[in-house]
Amino acid sequence: MINFKVANLVETNYNVDLLKDIIFSSNKQIKILFDENSKRTTAYLLSGNLEIVGLPNFEEILAYDLLKYIETNNLLAEVEGRHTFIKKIVSKFKNMEDELYLYIPIKRKDKPIWLHMSFRRIKETKLILGKVYRIDEDTPISIIHYQKTYQDSLTKLFTRDTLKMHMSNIINTKDSYFCYVDLDNFKKVNDKYGHQAGDEFIVDLSKEFINNWEYNVIYYRLGGDEFGIYCYDHSEEEIIKRSKSLINQIENLKPEYKKLKISASIGITKIRGKKDQYHILLNESDKAMYQAKEKGGGTFIIYN
Repeated sequence: MINFKVANLVETNYNVDLLKDIIFSSNKQIKILFDENSKRTTAYLLSGNLEIVGLPNFEEILAYDLLKYIETNNLLAEVEGRHTFIKKIVSKFKNMEDELYLYIPIKRKDKPIWLHMSFRRIKETKLILGKVYRIDEDTPISIIHYQKTYQDSLTKLFTRDTLKMHMSNIINTKDSYFCYVDLDNFKKVNDKYGHQAGDEFIVDLSKEFINNWEYNVIYYRLGGDEFGIYCYDHSEEEIIKRSKSLINQIENLKPEYKKLKISASIGITKIRGKKDQYHILLNESDKAMYQAKEKGGGTFIIYN
């Protein structure tokens, strides 16, 4: 709300327009009004120069058309998923109640420019005021810390914390499984060739996971030589086939280590959507994995 007493005082004594010369004086003060009343949300530019953040200057545009300027190749998307990054932004926007704060990376030739944006619903209307309150040329420190928390620094796979986050937000558990993977005889690599060789093995295996990306499989490094795999849209037959393939992949990853008999024990549990899902999954799959170990390794057990 504008204090008109102050506005009149400033204009009278100093010949200054409070709105034009102070509040909206900087072209960096970008404010956009979103109107959700129509079938497709429309954005109206209230103030600022959008070109300084790599966006086209417009008076009116469909909000959907702004999405193509968002850069999905960024540290935040590496954690939250590049293929669902924009979808999650849209979901947060649509489901906001009173206020929402987002980091939004905008495409540029070399690296994205980061917008710190706030969104505030105007009373109980379909109008939302969006404001850019900070612009970062480099990835914000908080995003870097966030990425380091949720992405393993050695392998670039997700961490235990990420698994916990993903499981706490899981909605559809139909045809979903979690696999706990522990490498067999991995200690022999460290003992015979040194810890650097061990790290290289872990990194090479993780690269195999990353390079063979599939939409319905997410990999996690749980620590040391232990991995987690969240699989959805999988039948039991498909999860068994995947487990056999994974064991074969690990056994043949480094031909020079064949004599060490590196393999994997895998514990599998069905995701059932219960409360405390994260701890249940780890407990059940861990028990099944140790049963596989007791059978001599190089195999899998489905928790029952």
